[in-house]
Amino acid sequence: MLIIRLDNMGDLIMSNAALQEIKSANGNCKITLLASEMAVPIIPYLGTVDDYIQYDAPWMKLSSHDTVASTEALIAAIKKREFDSCIIFNVYSQNPMASIMLAYLAEIPLRAAYMRENPYTLLTHWIPDKEPLFEIQHQIARDLELVRLLGISRSINRLPSLIVPRGQLSNLIPLRGGKQIIVNCDVSEQKRRIPRAVAQQLTRQLLDSAFQVILVGKEYNDYLRSCFSELVRENLINLIGKTTIDDLLLLVAHADAVLTVNTGVAHIACALQKPTLVLYAQTNPQHIPWSQDTDFILYPVDPALRSKNTINSFVDKQNGSSRMTPLSVENIMDKLNSLLKHSSQKQTAPEGPV
Repeated sequence: MLIIRLDNMGDLIMSNAALQEIKSANGNCKITLLASEMAVPIIPYLGTVDDYIQYDAPWMKLSSHDTVASTEALIAAIKKREFDSCIIFNVYSQNPMASIMLAYLAEIPLRAAYMRENPYTLLTHWIPDKEPLFEIQHQIARDLELVRLLGISRSINRLPSLIVPRGQLSNLIPLRGGKQIIVNCDVSEQKRRIPRAVAQQLTRQLLDSAFQVILVGKEYNDYLRSCFSELVRENLINLIGKTTIDDLLLLVAHADAVLTVNTGVAHIACALQKPTLVLYAQTNPQHIPWSQDTDFILYPVDPALRSKNTINSFVDKQNGSSRMTPLSVENIMDKLNSLLKHSSQKQTAPEGPV
C-alpha cells in the first residue's frame, strides 16, 4: 500500500493514528509512505511505515521542490513497484488532485481520497469532502474516518503515538532540581511567531518560577536571538539548532511540560502524552492539541499575513473571535500552572478498588 502525506512532520504524526489502524486491521500490510523532506526524519519513530519515498511536491509549501523530470521519474518508480492500493491524506484546505494524478498515472488499481468535486475515474474510492462547509473534524478524526469509510477499520478513537529512542538525558543537559519545561518558539511561518516581548517576558517568568527551561528549535535565527540572547541564567539551557530528532524526542519524553507555538513540537508532545500548552495562531483549527493534559491559547494572525486560501478565509470568518484569548504572560502562566496542577493530581490520585 502506498500512503501519500506530503506536508510537514506534525501532519504526518497526526496521520499515524490512521496508519496504526491500517496495521492493526491487517498485520501483513506493507506501508510505503510518500513524504516530504520535512517529514522524513520522524518516520523511524512512527512504528507503522515499512518503507518511504521522499518527494517534495511543487504544489506544497516546502523549503525545496522536485522538478518536472524528478516527478516523471517518481511516477515511473511508483509504477514499477506495483502497489495494490493508495490512500491520500490531506488537510481540507488542500486540493488533493495533483496527488491523485500521481497515483492514477502510476496505475495503482485502488485509489482513495477525500475530494469536493467528483474526480470520476481518477479515484476508485471517492469520499465526498464535507469539510469545512458542513463540519470541521480534527485532523486525526478526519484521517481515521477515511480509513473507516474504506472498510479497513471501525475504530475512530485511536490517538497517534511515537516510539521514544533509547538514551540518557544526562548526556544532553545537566540534571538539576525543579520542573523541566521545553520551550519552543521556532516556527516556519512568520504569522505563527509570538511577539518578541511576550517570548522574553514569558521565559523570564518561567526562570523566576524555578523551572529548568530548555529552549529548542531548528535554527537559531535572528528572531530567536532577539527573544533569548539577553537571557543568561543557570536554569536556562539553550539547545536551539543543537538537537537531533532523537534528542528532541528524549527531551520531551522526560520533561514535565512543553510550551510551544503550533508546530511539530506540539504534536510530538501530544503523542508522548506530555502536559502541553500551545500558543496557537489562528491558522488551522483542526490541528489544535489533541491528547489529555493539553490546552491552547488561540490568538489572531496579523491581517496582512493571513492565508489567501479562500477555504481558510471562510473558516476564519465563521470562527470569528469567539475563542480568542489575549496572548499575555499572565494568561499563559495561568494556563500552564493549571495544566501542571491537573497532571500532578492525576499522578497522586489513589487507585480505586480492585
